Amino acid sequence: MTRHWTNLRRSRLSRRSLLKASARAGVGAAGLALVGCGGDDDDDQQQAVAQVQQEQDQQQQAMQQQQQQQAMQQQAQQQAMQEQQEQQAEQQAQQVEQQEQAQQEELDRSTAQEEAEVSEVDLDAEIIVGYGSFPPTLDITTAGGGGGQGASNNLHFAALAAYNSGRVIQAEGGFGDWEFSDDLSSFIWRIKPGVTFHNGEPLNAESVQFYYERILGRAEYNPDFESSLRARAGWMGDISVVDEHTVSIAMDTPFVDAPEQSGGINFGLLPKQYIIDNGDDHFANNPIGCGAYQFMSWIPDQEIRSQRFENFAFPHDAPFQWKAGWAKYITGRYFPEEQARAAALEAGEVDIAYRISPDVAKQFEDRDDFKVIALPDVRVMALELPVNQSLDPITGEENPWRDVRVRQAANYAIDADAIIDNLLTGTEERAYSPFPAGYDPPIGNLPGQYNYDPDKARALLEEAGQIGFAFTITLPTGLWTADRIWMPAVQQMLNDVGFQVEVDYADFGNALSLIRNNEVPNPFVFNQAGVSSGAPLGPAFAYRLVTTVGSPYSHAQESDDFLPEFSEFQALIEEANAEFDQQRANDLYYQASVISYENAFQVPLFGLPHLYAVTPQILYNEYYGTSTGLNAIYAQKLKT
Repeated sequence: MTRHWTNLRRSRLSRRSLLKASARAGVGAAGLALVGCGGDDDDDQQQAVAQVQQEQDQQQQAMQQQQQQQAMQQQAQQQAMQEQQEQQAEQQAQQVEQQEQAQQEELDRSTAQEEAEVSEVDLDAEIIVGYGSFPPTLDITTAGGGGGQGASNNLHFAALAAYNSGRVIQAEGGFGDWEFSDDLSSFIWRIKPGVTFHNGEPLNAESVQFYYERILGRAEYNPDFESSLRARAGWMGDISVVDEHTVSIAMDTPFVDAPEQSGGINFGLLPKQYIIDNGDDHFANNPIGCGAYQFMSWIPDQEIRSQRFENFAFPHDAPFQWKAGWAKYITGRYFPEEQARAAALEAGEVDIAYRISPDVAKQFEDRDDFKVIALPDVRVMALELPVNQSLDPITGEENPWRDVRVRQAANYAIDADAIIDNLLTGTEERAYSPFPAGYDPPIGNLPGQYNYDPDKARALLEEAGQIGFAFTITLPTGLWTADRIWMPAVQQMLNDVGFQVEVDYADFGNALSLIRNNEVPNPFVFNQAGVSSGAPLGPAFAYRLVTTVGSPYSHAQESDDFLPEFSEFQALIEEANAEFDQQRANDLYYQASVISYENAFQVPLFGLPHLYAVTPQILYNEYYGTSTGLNAIYAQKLKT
């Protein structure tokens, strides 16, 4: 129809054309009589009508032929298209088959290689690790025995939950499976049957109930026991044994983080009867757990020896992080100075020099007799500030950290990029805690990001009347790469803008105890301030560990005099912790992130990869995409 009327407008409108058009438009004989020259008679009209009818019949016939041709063409096109689709499908099937065949061949090669490598692994070997820090106690639930103790915790203890390689907690597959009750009034653990602790005691609902009650100070044998995990477990109501393998934890308020804060990586399980019979002090020196290695002996500040637990609940190829150990023995030796660790490696006294600086690592690069392993860390370094006390706990005067200008000045004072480029490997990511490293946070009401600007830092200090503000930074040493190299640079940069900073280089284990017991009133450095890019944990990971009230590495306690901005921040975190809609929870965390960043609750620095020098006989395959350090359970020692 459209083509017809387009063509009609382009042609001369003769009488015949009008007649044809009228006929096609449905105009009757009476209408046609109005179109003419006054001398036409009836015969002429009849002849014209007959002619129109003939032409109309011819046109309809032509149209039918055209429609038939179009139908035949369409059918041919559909048939060709179908044949083409079938051909493409066949080609795709062949490609898939070829890919599957190639993948299977690669898997076969990989399996054969792994089997060959495993056949070369010395399952009776001893792996000796030179550590830069040792725990002051071996009770994982206490302040001193808690975080960062690879010489004991990773080996001897295991928590309930399984994690995938991205560090996302799994509802099934670990020592226990978990679920929330339908009405969200309780949280439930179902314990894996048949698991025992190293001393043969069963891991069951009763032992898990005792474990939580001990942490919370409810256990009858010693209600005065002090655990650094108490704040993490503060959400727990009554803890009930449902049956031999089921524990139910009441929740006054639904707590979305209940899986992590009851069965996460910090909650290493302990045997009930062994502790009751022997007491806390004995346990702290002779730990029993259900991890891949069992404790053998300990000489404080010298050596910790462990032996593979042959009845471990999971095999070498278990799908999640819990895997049987390869070496028969693992011995940790204490070398607080990294040069001493490097020298011990050179002398053949250790197989692994734990966490060395880039300068020391260069000593072992491009050598056939040693190699360097680099592992990214899921967390980033930051300076934690005591913002929630109106009076300085040291001087008794007004707390300068309450002034946002002082906190922002500390942020503008530090050139993290220069430290990365000149003192570290150059691959580290600058941090913007509580946002992940490498992430550009929203600016909000700030004039700009906290980029290095010493003039602005000094101007802010002058405006706040705090030029010459003196304080001490506590740095736990022996665990973080090159800490004694980059920390002096941080100190100097702060002093250059008008602060007066001293650094307390404290032994990591002792400093950890003081920090977790809230006995460090001044700023301290810790690596819980955020997450590296690529880690899926997001800002929530930092909040659980550092800034929020009651978290184990936080200055903020319930009794503190909170800043209004901090109260707003904390309220958002508490709301997010009870929000089961993930998108809504993420939105709340994001709002809290903006408040934290704008108000400079921390001084973020950078993410640190950790470097390890090892002998060529050591093979290491990290399970996690982003680690918290080399876990000797995964280390293999080849036969020589």
